[in-house]
Amino acid sequence: MNITAFGCALLLGVYPVFSQEDLAASLPALHDFTSHRITSADPTGGNADWRDLPPGGTLVLADIHGPGCIVHFRDNITSREPHHLQLHVLRMFWDGETTPSVEVPVGDFFGVGFGFTEKFASALLCIDQQPGGATNAAAMGAARNCYIPMPFARSARITITNEGKEPSRHWFEVNYRSYRHAPRNQGYFHAQYRQGTPPPAGPYTILEARGCGHLIGCLLSVKNNDGGWWGEGDEIVFIDGQEAMHGTGSEDYFCESYGLRAGCFPYFGVPLLEEPFTTAYRWHVPDPVTFRKSIRFQIEQGNGVPPFRSGNDYYSVAYWYQTEPHAPFPQLPGVAERLSWATATDQSAAKKP
Repeated sequence: MNITAFGCALLLGVYPVFSQEDLAASLPALHDFTSHRITSADPTGGNADWRDLPPGGTLVLADIHGPGCIVHFRDNITSREPHHLQLHVLRMFWDGETTPSVEVPVGDFFGVGFGFTEKFASALLCIDQQPGGATNAAAMGAARNCYIPMPFARSARITITNEGKEPSRHWFEVNYRSYRHAPRNQGYFHAQYRQGTPPPAGPYTILEARGCGHLIGCLLSVKNNDGGWWGEGDEIVFIDGQEAMHGTGSEDYFCESYGLRAGCFPYFGVPLLEEPFTTAYRWHVPDPVTFRKSIRFQIEQGNGVPPFRSGNDYYSVAYWYQTEPHAPFPQLPGVAERLSWATATDQSAAKKP
């Protein structure tokens, strides 16, 4: 869907920020939509409420037609294969598009890198338990929940592909609203995975997109191969071709100071901090980063001294809304590349019960 400059201005101008009081006050309001739920429930009425996914297979979690908005998405994966959360790829397609607007390994999409599981809660993503943390990359049993609104005008399709060598089992739930008419001025949700193992010289790129929209957050995972403090690098944001934002350090971007500490809050946090592994997130809910033509979002590597080169491994997910069509995504790294961080020692530790 293309949009005029006037429409883009409307889109950028209707991003509401609600206080807790606003949300509570809105609860009695009557709504002009119908509520729906898609689940993996046993069609016979029994308790086999899951779907099996063989190696190389793709599971369709939702295939919805008509104007609507996904408001909650949950997937629980059972697999004994180490790093299975990095071996399963989540994709989302809006309004019949042939290339996905979301393409991210499942574990990274839900807020923790390296295929590990950590219990955490934020405004948009939550994981309910920590069955193995960074000591068991085959840990399973955690429920992953996403509350990011995902509107669509004509259709929505969500899939998970198993790129591993072992079968997996999925309990899932997709809650959505349908409308008689598509709401106006709605951006389409996008999420993109990138990695640098290690990145080339220069700042590491988290997102480069063309169109009209706004950044709502990012996830950054770092394997600290160099030792010491890796996070002196500043974030740099170019909006519509001009440098518009320049930060003061990686921990500052993630709303912390003098390094990072494990802990999670509504709009920022560090769900994983077990050297050499770190994952941090920030949600731009009160402060969406808007763009009308393009955005390039980068962060300096290592100790933040030019030429910004380090031996660390960087993995990221950018989350944003924009008009369609979106620019082509970089090719998703293959399984071997996504697991390149895992040394023989890591693999051995991951296989321990």
